[in-house]
Amino acid sequence: MIYLDNAATTFPKPPEVISAMTELMRDYGGNPGRGGHRLSRLCGEKVFECRESMAKLLGVSNPERIIFTKNATEALNLAIKGSVNRGDEIIISSMEHNSVLRSAVSLEKNGVTVKIARADNTGLVSAEAVMRAITPRTKLICITHASNVVGTVNPIEDICRMARARNILTLIDCAQTGGILPINGDALDMAAFAGHKGLYGPFGTGVLYIREGITLNTLTEGGTGSMSESALMPDILPDRYEAGTVNACGIAGLNEGIRFVMREGVCEKEAYLTDMLAEKLSEIKGLRVLGTHGVGVIGAVLSDMDCVEVSSLLDSRYDIATRAGLHCSPMAHRTLGTVTKGMLRLSVGYFNTKEDIDAAAAAIEEVLSNK
Repeated sequence: MIYLDNAATTFPKPPEVISAMTELMRDYGGNPGRGGHRLSRLCGEKVFECRESMAKLLGVSNPERIIFTKNATEALNLAIKGSVNRGDEIIISSMEHNSVLRSAVSLEKNGVTVKIARADNTGLVSAEAVMRAITPRTKLICITHASNVVGTVNPIEDICRMARARNILTLIDCAQTGGILPINGDALDMAAFAGHKGLYGPFGTGVLYIREGITLNTLTEGGTGSMSESALMPDILPDRYEAGTVNACGIAGLNEGIRFVMREGVCEKEAYLTDMLAEKLSEIKGLRVLGTHGVGVIGAVLSDMDCVEVSSLLDSRYDIATRAGLHCSPMAHRTLGTVTKGMLRLSVGYFNTKEDIDAAAAAIEEVLSNK
């Protein structure tokens, strides 16, 4: 198979990810932080090791500011719903995934206002567009680092610098960039990550980074293994935001995924393959590439064929995995003018090869020419 759906989840995973998960379940799968015995301690140490790995990836000094979640969606919900109250205002961009859009809009019934900073026709959200949306009530700015539809990368450090100067919190959705692009954690207030995408970990893992000095309202409450005598969630991190037993098995795998991307440096290879694919696709009649694909995501509009049909043919005839439709981002498609037809999305990963790119481009050209 040629797998070009890495924006949905990276595949395959590095062998060490699988080995780490198997080892934990077989050899030391005690409940982390819930006992003083050896298996509990070993498991807890592995969980903390992953916090340290993620902190190192982001260049931040305190691993306790790394919060584990089940995915980027949960991390975004925690950050959005935990940081605003009635009367506050949230700014999001017109390129956001439904994990941001729906989380923000759900708060409107509680008296929170949601404003939209409009992207340009490449999917770029400029700092100036965000600045125009700011009012005295703005409490939080939530922006995607890179579009999951067309791969356009936004100037998050400029946006965060502008927001910090105005005492406005920022939340960056790094689902498509974590592990792929350099991210300076000290420049951000909060950032959400999907463990199973560019960090090359398993399903069921996500991360929320919270800068020192920021306290959120909790999203869930429950056991923490610390301060059990209190009826309230503790103030200490990471316990405050990790009610219940964490996914230690998944986190052990995630740790190896993070170590893999730090060791291998996946950015250069993905950029090379993405540029190659974009160039080949741009030469195909009946297909138009949108966006600037700053990460390994390419969105293509088809002139004469349905994108879902093309994706299905690529799968059934050529064993090539792609993604078609709206990609859980209808607002982004409205911005780009593609909400009616959708797009064919191809997204590369570290384990793709030049031969994959050549074969995929040839297959797409053949499908479109035989319509």
